[in-house]
Amino acid sequence: MSHENTSEDTLIRVIQRIVRSRGRVRLGIGDDAAVLKDGTVVTTDAYADGVHFDLSYMTLPQIGGRCACGAISDVVAMAAEPEAVFVSLALPHRAICLATSPRRRSNVSSVEQQVRQLYSGIDSVCAEMGCEVAGGDIIVTDRLLLALTVTGKTRTPKLRSGARPGDTLYVTGHLGSAEAGRMLLAEQVKGQEPKAAGQSPRRRLANGDWRIPLVSRHLRPVPRLRVMRELRPIIRGLIDTSDGLATDARHLCEMSGVKIILDGDTLQVLPGVKRFCTERGLDLADFVLKAGEDYELLFTSRRPVPVSVKGVKVAPIGSVQKGSGLWISRAGHILPVKFSGYDHLKASRTTC
Repeated sequence: MSHENTSEDTLIRVIQRIVRSRGRVRLGIGDDAAVLKDGTVVTTDAYADGVHFDLSYMTLPQIGGRCACGAISDVVAMAAEPEAVFVSLALPHRAICLATSPRRRSNVSSVEQQVRQLYSGIDSVCAEMGCEVAGGDIIVTDRLLLALTVTGKTRTPKLRSGARPGDTLYVTGHLGSAEAGRMLLAEQVKGQEPKAAGQSPRRRLANGDWRIPLVSRHLRPVPRLRVMRELRPIIRGLIDTSDGLATDARHLCEMSGVKIILDGDTLQVLPGVKRFCTERGLDLADFVLKAGEDYELLFTSRRPVPVSVKGVKVAPIGSVQKGSGLWISRAGHILPVKFSGYDHLKASRTTC
């Protein structure tokens, strides 16, 4: 196996070949979370500064909240109720030294303040989702890292393998918002915003600014727990849009053994995402296919689905058919989707 061809999915398959089932787990590696025999759902996610969040424009409560949303969303994507969150926190060594130095500057917060701020963000999401922080670990390393393990419960988990030919593919909310928000914030920090945006770097966005919904979606995504509760009886295949529509829809294809054709004209985006892509000369459909971390529900169903649930839009964006692979219908042509969303191993090769 060459390093050039190694991807996250490749390594997951390697791990699956190494480990062996011993009868304790109902569903193991390969879905959004594992399912134990008693219906307990367990997932774990790691988040690193410079990869999953950026301290140059995010506060510590925002970082804690965003990481909690991402981890809890995996439990929701199994049609489970989140129960407990365990947080392993790696504090950066440099920040510890600054915060504990007798000569530290007055604007450097104490270690206790930093931890308090992180956990206030995590706990605010737990309060909204009806779960709680139940433990964890704290170490010191070279940069800020969080690893969150979330448990939940369900009698009938909904899996990536549940899609069937004849189903319709649906998505909640809108796509591409979080990635557009991330890029907008990064541009502000670097002072690289297009002139059409009419905003100086780091300046606060005024009420009504078209960028606010995009930035908000990046800083504080919302696991679609309330929507899932309502739709659970009619959902067949289910995943959340954490890695990008192309990657996550492809997971449904591969795990269910089906072909999915996306409708390029019905991909759900906010007006701000259209404006964002237009100002930067980006193809809207390509951007949406690659953009991740919206944490919307991507699911299939054969039964009628309401157009709105708990105030959240739900829209059909494709069909499930016999065959294999992910395809998209654009301008009267059905084309294979050849690219994927974010992959940590592929991204790391750009810095080697």
